[in-house]
Amino acid sequence: MLLRGLKKCLNILLHCVSIVNKHKPWIETSYHGVITENTNIVLLDPPLVALDKDAPIPYLLSSSSSCSPGEICAFNIHGLEAPFEAVVLNGTSGEGQLRARGLVDCELQKEYTFIIQAHDCGSGPGGAEGKKSHKAVVHIQVNDVNEFAPVFRESQYRAAVTEGKIYDSILQVEATDQDCSPQYSQICNYQITTTNTPFAIDRNGNIRNTEKLSYDRQQEYEIQVTTWDCGQKRALHSVPVHINVKPVCKPGWQGWSKRVDYEPGTGSKQLFPTMQLETCGEPLSLVRTTVELQTSHIGKGCDRETYSEKSLQKLCG
Repeated sequence: MLLRGLKKCLNILLHCVSIVNKHKPWIETSYHGVITENTNIVLLDPPLVALDKDAPIPYLLSSSSSCSPGEICAFNIHGLEAPFEAVVLNGTSGEGQLRARGLVDCELQKEYTFIIQAHDCGSGPGGAEGKKSHKAVVHIQVNDVNEFAPVFRESQYRAAVTEGKIYDSILQVEATDQDCSPQYSQICNYQITTTNTPFAIDRNGNIRNTEKLSYDRQQEYEIQVTTWDCGQKRALHSVPVHINVKPVCKPGWQGWSKRVDYEPGTGSKQLFPTMQLETCGEPLSLVRTTVELQTSHIGKGCDRETYSEKSLQKLCG
């Protein structure tokens, strides 16, 4: 038994001595990987596998033997800023796996590019004379998760309309989303949640009235608006929209009366103390007014145009 054991050990030793690490490991020249944020496993295409022509023959030598130069001992990443590590899953088959050292965040960085290289175990018990593969480029894309809900740019919105008009757009509300991907960061829908209102909103946030508004019927409306991103995540808070209804503006003199009562002998009197000119916001370049006074009866008193001006002033004050 002892002799047979010594003979077996001698055969293994002779086999190890005869093994020479002739070949470098081989890997693909480039890899494309995808990782979903807040996870740690990278899905690589093609898979991470290193091949070596010095790989051991299973029935001659166990893969756990220390004298297997064809085994893969490590995958090294060049670029310390890349938050990834490569681990060997099976040294004999050369299978490896790329993992994130911590949670990756798409909102902080969407893509990573770095270099990876395979190392075999070398020859001899100490792993001396280990060889390295060529350097391969790895490009990693971080997939987004719909973490953030839309948020309106303003805490409230205000607008004013003139009664009796139909507007294509009264005002536009706008929301943003902090997610990094177009699917989750874009706003896909707005909705008015207040019921029975004469308003509608389109997918771009433009609010219009669906019927003519009346100042006499209602002078102000308050409606609530919500929104969704393209991943169907709804805003946590709706936004109030205040819409004021103004009466139709009619340019001209306002605040005066056609009838002026005057009692003779009471002195001077202002004819139109509250009169003002409404221009409806248009620029004004010239104002010319003509005032004509007529009495409402004839035959006595101050209405007699046959009197001289001096006599009228004396008689009528």
